[in-house]
Amino acid sequence: MPMTGTLGAKLYTSATPMTNIDLEVIEDIDSLEIDVEVGLIESFEEFGRVYEKIVFERISDGRAVKFKGGYDEGNFSFTMIQDLTDNQGQRLLKLYAEASDKNTYPFKIVLSGVDEEFEAIYFGAKIMSFRTLMGGVNNVIRAKVNLR
Repeated sequence: MPMTGTLGAKLYTSATPMTNIDLEVIEDIDSLEIDVEVGLIESFEEFGRVYEKIVFERISDGRAVKFKGGYDEGNFSFTMIQDLTDNQGQRLLKLYAEASDKNTYPFKIVLSGVDEEFEAIYFGAKIMSFRTLMGGVNNVIRAKVNLR
């Protein structure tokens, strides 16, 4: 069934890091409390698995043959209006980004306007950065967050 788009999305995180959680097991996901909304998001960037390209060049005819190699789950970045005074989710992300721990935190994206089967995307990530974007005269202060 093709998806024609969404009417919006919300991002949620947790105040508790992931420990002994397998995101492939539904019982493990259900045990997480991913209920702290990260508000005022302007845009999400692309995310998903990325494979390394392996190139093999045959000496007999010089033809290059390509294979899929190992993979990386990639980065996930998003931009939002920065509001650390009234947004618990943003405060948590800033705290996690500045911490020197190596914790992985659970996230959930809830999509609006799609079939229930596709409405939630779960993943675990490390918060690699929380950077302030000042902009110009006619801009609001934004933050860009990078998860890995």
